[in-house]
Amino acid sequence: MTRLFNGIVAFGSALLLAVTLIGSGFAAVAIPDAATATLSRAFSGCDQPNTPFTADELSSMAIAGKHYTFDDNDREKLNAAIAEANDSAEADGRASALSRGSAARTLPADAISHLDDVYRVASVAKPALVIVSVICIAGLAHVAVRINRRALGRTLMAGGGLVLAAFCALGVWAAIDFDGLFAAFHSLFFQAGTWTFPYDSLLITLYPTAFWMGMGGIWLAVTCIASIICIIVGRLLCSESK
Repeated sequence: MTRLFNGIVAFGSALLLAVTLIGSGFAAVAIPDAATATLSRAFSGCDQPNTPFTADELSSMAIAGKHYTFDDNDREKLNAAIAEANDSAEADGRASALSRGSAARTLPADAISHLDDVYRVASVAKPALVIVSVICIAGLAHVAVRINRRALGRTLMAGGGLVLAAFCALGVWAAIDFDGLFAAFHSLFFQAGTWTFPYDSLLITLYPTAFWMGMGGIWLAVTCIASIICIIVGRLLCSESK
């Protein structure tokens, strides 16, 4: 009975480790501002040469949008950032006050609704990933103490290998059809029609396809590096236990 229980714990820990590793990539793009700031400066407005906003203004609004979506959901702060960018554009003669209410210069109700949908998903995902990580650590500790270091090594390699295999498949999909992958990912969490917007809308200007490809690349890199570390540590533990 004990052997069966230990096997179940080891198997479950490998699965939880895989989720934790994927969560580490999510945390890298969702928690700090660095990824959003860097990618928005590089890509926001790249498909909209006629946007009235400067790179600094676009970056400021993109970061404010990230805060609204993943951090505080503070509408006043988001509105203030958008208003400041519009005020600056109008003061410099880059935009007219008559077009301030257009979707190209503000976030209409449907765009805000989508950001709120993302916030609700993120609000569940973040604590859930913390709980998974804590249970994962407890499971790995059980494997190390109650079974042996070699079993821990195998569990680490299994979790890391599972993630690398899944991400390799996703990477191939993204290289062949990023838009298809993007659509499939959104369809898991959001209703059809709630996350598509005109190409010249402010939301798409701030977060174009290139921006999301960059985010995906960071997520992929962080998760794969963490997975490789797990595999290396796992191999070392297995070799030490022989």
